[in-house]
Amino acid sequence: MDSPAAKLPLTLTMRSQQTVTISSANSGSSSPTSKESTSQQFRYEDRRSTIVVESDRPLSPTYLSRIFTLPEVPEAAPQDDNGLLTSPIRRNRSLLEKPRTSSRASQHRKSLRSSDLLSSPKSSSNSPPDSPRRGSPRPRPRVLFYHKNDPHYGFTNFSAHPVTYKGKKYPTSEHLFQSFKFQDHRPGLAEHIRTCSERPSVAFSEARRFQPEVRHDWKHVNVEKMDTTLEHKFAQHTALRDELLATGDAELVEDSDKDAFWGVGADGKGRNELGKALERLREKFRQGLI
Repeated sequence: MDSPAAKLPLTLTMRSQQTVTISSANSGSSSPTSKESTSQQFRYEDRRSTIVVESDRPLSPTYLSRIFTLPEVPEAAPQDDNGLLTSPIRRNRSLLEKPRTSSRASQHRKSLRSSDLLSSPKSSSNSPPDSPRRGSPRPRPRVLFYHKNDPHYGFTNFSAHPVTYKGKKYPTSEHLFQSFKFQDHRPGLAEHIRTCSERPSVAFSEARRFQPEVRHDWKHVNVEKMDTTLEHKFAQHTALRDELLATGDAELVEDSDKDAFWGVGADGKGRNELGKALERLREKFRQGLI
């Protein structure tokens, strides 16, 4: 508990928005016969304000701490008839709480906080730190097909699924696709491709052997002809159609290291046109267009 001598009435003078002076109210009220007392000064500073306490009597540390931790009031604080404050002074920090830091260190911390805000993306408070941000697209699962002993070999044109087109039966969809290179202008070659062998690799080789006879606009219509080939194949084999629909929204990839147009090629960055054609077909089945 403070001594009675320390409990002095105080007056407040606001020197500026950041400077506050507190002095003893009765420092000049001693009798003429008393000796002039020596004034003591106690000073407190922080980044926003300075408090100076002047007293002609000793003040205890506890009493000083209470002064320095008083809450602030606006600059035009109301006073009573004796010039004393009617509202307390706002203070945010006690003299005994934390040491004062230099303005250079404060500016350095502020600079670091600003740079952190610029370099770090905002994270949602409702989601864990490692979770992907809301709205960012999730990568689709991939379904690979190509090799004969792997799943979904039926998605390739080399699978043993015969296809009927305009009343004629083709041993595989590869036979039908290769025959499209000649059907309109060289129907005899197209028929040769259809009947040359049951093996799809032979139909592929024969079409390459007659490369000079391939229709001149083949590179412009080959994707369209692949769509037609796949539509007939999967529509005529319901098990294949169901297998295709069962892939959901997965990305379909012909994992061929030899073909960078219909597959992904040796570097895995090919166009994968066969996989894209199968995805288009899958969507048509979903919408009931086939």
